Amino acid sequence: MNLAVSTNILYERTEGSRISMRESIRACAAAGYRYLDFGFPELKLSSPFFCSSEWKAEIEGYSRLAKELGLGFVQAHAVIVDFCNPPGGGEEDLELFRRSIQGAGMLGVPWIAAHPSTGVSGGKRTEDTHERNIAFFREMADYALSFGVGIAIENMWGKTSEGLSHYAIRAEELLRLIEDIDRENVGACWDVEHGSVEKLDQGTAIRLLGRRLKATHVSDETGPNNIHILPYSGFVKWEEVLKALADIDYPGAFAFEIQHYLPAMPMELVPPAMKFSVQVGRHLLSRFECLQKI
Repeated sequence: MNLAVSTNILYERTEGSRISMRESIRACAAAGYRYLDFGFPELKLSSPFFCSSEWKAEIEGYSRLAKELGLGFVQAHAVIVDFCNPPGGGEEDLELFRRSIQGAGMLGVPWIAAHPSTGVSGGKRTEDTHERNIAFFREMADYALSFGVGIAIENMWGKTSEGLSHYAIRAEELLRLIEDIDRENVGACWDVEHGSVEKLDQGTAIRLLGRRLKATHVSDETGPNNIHILPYSGFVKWEEVLKALADIDYPGAFAFEIQHYLPAMPMELVPPAMKFSVQVGRHLLSRFECLQKI
């Protein structure tokens, strides 16, 4: 299992500024990372090109940069589309979702994580939420097939603005969705911090997903208002998570999604802090390897 990190590790700053994708990629390489999770949501917010006709040239530039630095893209995160709730899922949103998929293919990414959507009407979750998720992901999976990309649907957490629990928080609901979509290039992305916030039995959840688990989002939390932080900084039961991944022979990347680790860090301390995150990741992988032998 390879350690990876999302390109959003160095994106947000507390004073409101943003770090470019190119700078983040270079910083990841300098810190010792060799595998990346490409963040299309951040690219959408920070790049004037992704929403223009020049977007392919931009992605090609990131591909060349990664090769120059000896990096590989092993997974990606699609832009977030609330397709169950108009005007979410309009043609502009759908086009950017498709660009995420095509861009992942250009970067050689096998699996792109995507959020399910929770339909809400009249203060209740709509009865057709499950069916609308099936329809959306079938269409996108068929589109992704031509680019050699799989879609890894992510477990959710928390509540909607109406106070309703999101769809696909629990592994059972996520697995049912994946099975009902019935596409070989559709699997699961397990977000460890989401599972921890929801106080799930993550070992049971990961084992339930089994061979369907294709990608991970790895971070820690100390509550809903302090998420996406460095492992061992919060409440996640790491031995439980790692043992379950070992038990299912998880074949994908162990991908940090820790964009709230560095926003307040003075820039002169960012390089050593990123190198320390690599040390933490390597320690977790060493524990994983030990648990494989048990």
